[in-house]
Amino acid sequence: MNHVVKLSLRTHPEVLFSYKANYVELISRVENHSEHPLWAEADVIVPEKLSLSPSGSELRKGRVRIGIVGKNEFLEKAVRIYGNGLTAPQMYHCSVILYIFNGDGVIDKRMEKSIDLRCEPKKEATL
Repeated sequence: MNHVVKLSLRTHPEVLFSYKANYVELISRVENHSEHPLWAEADVIVPEKLSLSPSGSELRKGRVRIGIVGKNEFLEKAVRIYGNGLTAPQMYHCSVILYIFNGDGVIDKRMEKSIDLRCEPKKEATL
């Protein structure tokens, strides 16, 4: 079973603000260019000082169900990545591991992609 699957990542907004509680959404887009629908799930992994939990507790890995992607269709799923009072301004390397399952529920394909998340100080509004 040969899938032609494309995974792309983007964030919205593009910048996380340092040293404060805020978040960006990491959006995973899965495109299915095969002749069959497929089931997709993804693991999201973030580095220290970032979290997948809004409560401020450290949660560095999570799984998201993308869903069933029909043939020649795409699905997008967003996961919030949270910064906090300890999040320093720098680039943070975040990873997504996409799993494509076959009709028997067995992993048929595994793809890995990463994105650098920019964190910078919030600029005060100037007139």
